[in-house]
Formats: sequence, structure tokens, C-alpha cells
Amino acid sequence: MNIYHRYIDLPFVYQKPKIFNESSNTFINYVNHKHIEKELLDWIDSYNLKFSNIVESFYTSKKNKIFVPIHNDMTVKPGVNDAVKLNFTWGPESSKTRWWKIKNENKLIELQHDTNEINKGLELAEIIPDIECNRCYTAYESDVELAYEKTINKPSLLNVGQLHSTFNPDPLQDRWTLSFVILRKDNKHVTFKESLEIFKKNSYE
Repeated sequence: MNIYHRYIDLPFVYQKPKIFNESSNTFINYVNHKHIEKELLDWIDSYNLKFSNIVESFYTSKKNKIFVPIHNDMTVKPGVNDAVKLNFTWGPESSKTRWWKIKNENKLIELQHDTNEINKGLELAEIIPDIECNRCYTAYESDVELAYEKTINKPSLLNVGQLHSTFNPDPLQDRWTLSFVILRKDNKHVTFKESLEIFKKNSYE
């Protein structure tokens, strides 16, 4: 069973944000809700859900000079809380999001983020965090095996509790992703499994 990804139909087209700077060499930035289209915010609210204040943009450069390495987006090990994100990606069809399965759980590496760097980015974007993002888990590629991969060329639900990464082999096009954590109104993460039930009428493989 595919526990990693679903495309989702939205009642509108979300355009690539103007705030994306094509020449940027920073692989992650934070985006304030004031830059998010109201139509999207109203849509998620119609399900009695919301997006976390922490909205991220990810950049994967042409020829894979900059990429998003293997990681999960949670402070707990893969499989403990398989939270869902809604992602939009603009870039070449050859770019992929890849999910990985650890061969031996003892090989998982807990990664503590630079809190000062995170706080600086959040402060710059005028964001008050409402979820924990001080650490995650990673692994060496030699200790994982590829579980699933998909081109994210449409709005997508992603299981970010599992290890994943991005890959962009295109020599001419950069890849941009806008990423939203889906929360319940009490700030609890919606899991990928729960999202399949919530959005079962408009999500598909």
C-alpha cells in the first residue's frame, strides 16, 4: 500500500508565489501567512482544519547542486507520527520526491537543528511558531532503501513522518516547493492516514 503520497484536486489553481527568487541559493525559507492566497486558507478552514504558522519553501537547484537530503519532518522517529503536509512544487518533470525505509532502526540519526538559525529565519518572516521544529531524524543513504518516489507536479499530500528527500537532475530548471503542515484547530498534527479519509473525495494516486 502507498503510505507516502496522494495527489489532491483543489477547486482553484495555486500560482507560483512571486516571493520565490529564482537566483536564491538557500534551500529552505519561511513564508508568512500574509503571502498565502486567501483562497487556500479558506479552503483548509472549510474542513475545520488549518495550516501551521510555519510554512516552508524549499529550493532544489538544477543539476542537484542543492537538494533536500534524507530526513523526516518530525521530532519523533519515522512511523511514530506520520504527519501530513500539503505541498505545491514548480519545476521539471524529472525531479522527484523520494521516500526511504531504514534497514536497521538503530542506524537512525537524531538531528538537532540550529535553534538560533531557525529563530532567525522565523523572526525574519515574522512568524510565531505553533509546532515543534527543533529536531528531526535522518540516515545515511547506505542505511536506507528506496520505498517510493513521485513527481510532485500537482498539489499533493505527503507523509512527512517518514524519511524523504528531493532529487533534481535537470540541468536547466530549478525546483521550488511550498509546504504546509496541516493541523487540527487544537494544533494537533493530522496524520497522512487521517488525511486520506478527510480528503477521500478529491485525492488519488
